[in-house]
Amino acid sequence: MDLRTGVPLFDPTVYTMTEFRGRNRASATIEQVLRALKVFVLFCEQYQINLGERMQRGQLLELGELDALVQICRLPLADVELHANASSTESRPVTASLETYRARAKKSAREVAGDSAGIRIRYIRQFVNWLTDKCLLSLSAQHPSRARLLSTKEIVISAFDARVPTGKGRNKSNNRKALDKDMQDRLWEIIDVNSAENPWVGRHTRIRNELIVRWFMGLGIRRGELLGVTVRNVNFRANEVFIARRADDKGDPRGVQPNAKTLDRFLPISDDLSRRTREYILDERSRYPAAGRHPFLLVANGGRPLSLRGLNEISIVLREKHPDLPIIFPHLCRHTHNFNFSEIADELGIDPEREKKTRSQIMGWSETSKSAETYTRREIERKARDASLKIRNKMMKPINDDSK
Repeated sequence: MDLRTGVPLFDPTVYTMTEFRGRNRASATIEQVLRALKVFVLFCEQYQINLGERMQRGQLLELGELDALVQICRLPLADVELHANASSTESRPVTASLETYRARAKKSAREVAGDSAGIRIRYIRQFVNWLTDKCLLSLSAQHPSRARLLSTKEIVISAFDARVPTGKGRNKSNNRKALDKDMQDRLWEIIDVNSAENPWVGRHTRIRNELIVRWFMGLGIRRGELLGVTVRNVNFRANEVFIARRADDKGDPRGVQPNAKTLDRFLPISDDLSRRTREYILDERSRYPAAGRHPFLLVANGGRPLSLRGLNEISIVLREKHPDLPIIFPHLCRHTHNFNFSEIADELGIDPEREKKTRSQIMGWSETSKSAETYTRREIERKARDASLKIRNKMMKPINDDSK
C-alpha cells in the first residue's frame, strides 16, 4: 500500500490477486511476489520512473535503469528501503545517480543469494510484462504508440532474461548436501529422549522434538506440511498420513499459518513412526487442555499449535549445543531423505524412470516437474566421484616397503 495514503497500490494488488492468488498459489509464493514488487516500486520511486506515462509514449525501462534494478535486487530488503528513503528527498536524473549508487553498493558487503535475486527479477519481469499487456489492450490498433510499445516490450523482456542470475551452474560447492551415514547416526544419538546429550529440558519437548526429526527424516516433508498435519490426518490402521493444502485455514489460530507448498498426497509411515506418533498423542498431547481446542498434531508447551518460529528453534538449539553437527534444518532432512531413497532404489534395482515418478509422488511434485531430476543428477554425480576414486586408487603404483 501507499503509506502516505493507506490505499493499496492498484496494479500490484490486481496483478497478485489475478495471477497468483486466483491460481491458488501458496501463500509463501505470494509473499515472495509481493516482496519483489515492493523492491520494484521502491526502485521506481527512487529513480522517479512513472511506467504508466512512459507506456503511453511507447517507452518502458532504459538499459541503464535495468542494470541499476538488477543491482538493487541483489540487496537485502532493508537496504533497498534505506536507499529509497535516502534518495526520497533528492531530485536528480538517473544517469547522474548511477555512479553514486554503484559507489554506495561497493561499501555494502551484504547481498542476497543469486537464487533470491533471480526470483525477484523474474517476478518483476512478469509484472512489467503484465503491465505492458494491460496497457496494449487499452490502446487502439491505430494508436501511434502501440507499435513502438510492442517493440520496446520485446527488447526489455529479453534484457530482463539476459540479466537473471541463476545462482547455479558451474559453482556447485555451495549446493545443499545430505547428512552422511555417520552424521545421521550422530543425530539419532543426540535426539534420543534418554540421551544425556539431548539439549532440551522437559519430557514433552524431548519426545516431540525427536518425533519431529523422525517425521522429517522418514517422510522428507516440508516444515509447513508437518505443522499442518492434524490428528485425523494420521490413519493408524493403514499406517499412512494425508498431507493436505490448507491455505487460509479458519481453524488455524496461528498468526503466520504454515502451508503446504506441494500437492496433496497420502504417504505411508513406518510401524515405528506410527507407534511413536500414537504414543505422543495419547501420553503427551492429551496432557494439555488447550490441545483439545484445535486439530493439529504437534503442540507447543501449553497445548497451542506449534508455530514456525517454535519449529525453527529446534535448529537453533541443536546448532548452539552441538556445533559438531552440520546446521540441521527441515530442508536438509528433506535432502537426506532423498539421499537415503536413492540408495534404497539402487539396492532394489528400481528403473530410473519409475524412481523419478515415485520420488515425485512422495515429494508432492507434479509428474512434469523436473525437481526429481535434481536428486537423480546428484546421485549420478556421487556415483561418478566414487567410480573416479576407485579408478585413481587402482592406478596408483603400490609402494613396496622392501624396495626403499
